[in-house]
Amino acid sequence: MGTLGNGLPDLPPEWGEVVIPDDPAELAEEAERIRDELRAEARAARRAAWRARWRRRLHLPERIDDPDQPSLVLPLVVLGIAVVITLLSLLLIAWPGLTRSTPEAPQPGPPVRPAVSTPATSAPPTPSTPP
Repeated sequence: MGTLGNGLPDLPPEWGEVVIPDDPAELAEEAERIRDELRAEARAARRAAWRARWRRRLHLPERIDDPDQPSLVLPLVVLGIAVVITLLSLLLIAWPGLTRSTPEAPQPGPPVRPAVSTPATSAPPTPSTPP
């Protein structure tokens, strides 16, 4: 990098040729894009600061997967989900209006009488002969 005639250093060669427009309105689109990027970075920094503040309050490690500081977050989440599912299933079983009603018992029909039959004979009937 050399210097210009006014004593300022030249721009880095990887920047290429820098063109400054005469009308600032030509840069409006690029300026809006850069503002959006800066807003997104500021929002991410605020979110990271908020998370770090709550991690300090709850005495949680900076990283969950840090082997030097194991975290109880994942086991507690799994345990919490299991407790909620268990309580919901018990509520569904115990609450009378939430489950379907059992079918009514069948109504008894007319009384059944034993069939009356003729006594059985020991000898079979003989065939009759024609006259």
